[in-house]
Amino acid sequence: MIVGAPKSGSTALFQYLADHPDVRSHVHREMPFFGRDDEFAAGWERAVEKYFPPSVGDAPLVAKHTMAMYDPVAVRRIVDSTSAVVVAVLRNPVPRAYSHFQYARLRGWEDSGTFEEGLAREAGRPVSSPPQARDMQYVGNGIYAPQVRTLLDAVPPERLRIYLSDDLRRGAREICAELFDRAGLAPYEPDVTKGHNEGRAPRSARFARAFLAAQRPGSPARRLAARVPSRTLYRVRHLVNRLNESPASFPPMDPETAARLHERFAEPNASLARLLGRSLTAWES
Repeated sequence: MIVGAPKSGSTALFQYLADHPDVRSHVHREMPFFGRDDEFAAGWERAVEKYFPPSVGDAPLVAKHTMAMYDPVAVRRIVDSTSAVVVAVLRNPVPRAYSHFQYARLRGWEDSGTFEEGLAREAGRPVSSPPQARDMQYVGNGIYAPQVRTLLDAVPPERLRIYLSDDLRRGAREICAELFDRAGLAPYEPDVTKGHNEGRAPRSARFARAFLAAQRPGSPARRLAARVPSRTLYRVRHLVNRLNESPASFPPMDPETAARLHERFAEPNASLARLLGRSLTAWES
């Protein structure tokens, strides 16, 4: 179960693990089951029906919810109700924040014209319960130490793996081999050269926001879709979103903004380094 962090390489790792021929993965981009009280109360069988293909059977599963590590209730439920290996991937929080902003604009969550404006608005934005990526906590979601402390306290050591995105970039095959072995699966080498979740921008930011509004609870479109299976709805949403996307390369972050963020993250990163017992000096520039 991959529990975070958003925009840190978790989608790539999820896809690599899902490539194993014996493994099954959910159709949806994320599986927030453990953080949703109503879904968790309805039980695991209902979740499998909602998120996974009908043919899943008793196959080993890989799942991902990149906001789970920010929700102690979700972490505890994963530990207590499953035997899953809990995996977190952490990225330098400065570029992570910038990637999160660009993704929020792609999805229509963010209407700020610049990253600096989005940062300025962050403090005034409410945080959902449970937390969501669309809360747009660009800095907040990059302060990892409290979440790592929760993972270390709640998850048995033999069931916890915490990697840096640099580890994944340099050693994806080795990480996959370790996790396959831990799950008792036959050795398998996924194609780690394929790109996943690469930079994209909306063809129309206005359409992205309008399509998002159409999906909100209580909207006419949401009421019409109430009887449509969740997997089908997700595929439709995914198709429409993809049609409104185009490949993009974003300009470098403003150096002054980057410097301010490095300063902001200096102490949290030092706390994280102590928890992990490893150097994070590569994140200082």
